[in-house]
Amino acid sequence: MVFLYSSNPQASLEKIDALIDAHTLATFPELNEANLFSQQYAIEIIVSQQFVGGVAFTKQYDSIHVNALAVDSHYRQQQYGTLLMQELEKYCEDLDVHTISLSTLSYQALGFYQKLAYQLAGQIPDYPTQGMTKYFLFKKL
Repeated sequence: MVFLYSSNPQASLEKIDALIDAHTLATFPELNEANLFSQQYAIEIIVSQQFVGGVAFTKQYDSIHVNALAVDSHYRQQQYGTLLMQELEKYCEDLDVHTISLSTLSYQALGFYQKLAYQLAGQIPDYPTQGMTKYFLFKKL
């Protein structure tokens, strides 16, 4: 046996994903290969031709995971984050999505997401470093 530290992590990820996909199809034969592929999406908010912020997310099956949400510091506390999440939830209807998941760190936006009715699913203390907590949230649509 040999452990190989890959010089091409993307190629390694593709091989690992192929193993996961094969297992998923064996476990859930009603799925087809088209359902296995993740699709990346993003919604930007523009004000006076200026990029103010955006939300990037991944769709897989009938769920979405929010990878990133950010609003420029000059535009915070003006509801742009809320508007982005509302637009995302509206877009989910077009994508036949029933669940949104996301994560946030203790210094970021836990209260913001909870005000939008996202439920806490779990947390990891001292992650990604001492003194921080990572929270996992979801919302059923």
